[in-house]
Amino acid sequence: MILDERQLAKLAIQPFSDQEFRRPAGPPWLALFNPTQLSFTRKNLYRNTRSTGASTPDTSYAGGEPDQIALDLFFDGTGVLESAAGVSERIEGLLRLARLQSDTHQPYYLHCHWGAFDFRGVLTQADVTYTLFDRSGLPLRATVKATLQEVVAPEVRTATERTNSPDLYQTWLVTEGDRLDLIAHEVYGDAAWWRPLAAANRLRNPRVLDVGSVLMLPPKEKS
Repeated sequence: MILDERQLAKLAIQPFSDQEFRRPAGPPWLALFNPTQLSFTRKNLYRNTRSTGASTPDTSYAGGEPDQIALDLFFDGTGVLESAAGVSERIEGLLRLARLQSDTHQPYYLHCHWGAFDFRGVLTQADVTYTLFDRSGLPLRATVKATLQEVVAPEVRTATERTNSPDLYQTWLVTEGDRLDLIAHEVYGDAAWWRPLAAANRLRNPRVLDVGSVLMLPPKEKS
């Protein structure tokens, strides 16, 4: 059997202290067993207004709600991969991501990734079910349904809600291998525009771009 990328990769949840996901708050939480199920929810809200004498209401868009995902996680402490003590410790580590932090006075922001899957949000709910115990009462097996709600940084949300136009500010999410001159060439058709880009984003070292950061792309002046 040939394993695909998602089977080879392990689910990782990296905590951050800020909603821009720029300040890691410790090592990632890693799953020994990848999710048995992953569900995704996207919801829009609509308002129904009934006019006088109309047989059916007028329906208008009232906004969207944050995307949500639910992960079904499996824990086994029968000795195959970890001990019974390891099950309790790993579940506690997951639940800790949803607890109030003394320095920020709020839970962590979480970057959840698994192969090609990528999601940024907060842990809103974790339902733990213990299914097997040893003679001393330690849990040997358990399942957890973890629900996360999407979090979008304010500058990213503002930019994505604008009309896509060369006369308006846009954004660029930095990924591995990105360079300022290559971004300038793709966006403006001129690699020399890396200087205005660096100035607009107040980059101290334009040669180093932080993966996951968001660059503001100013409109190119018309000749």
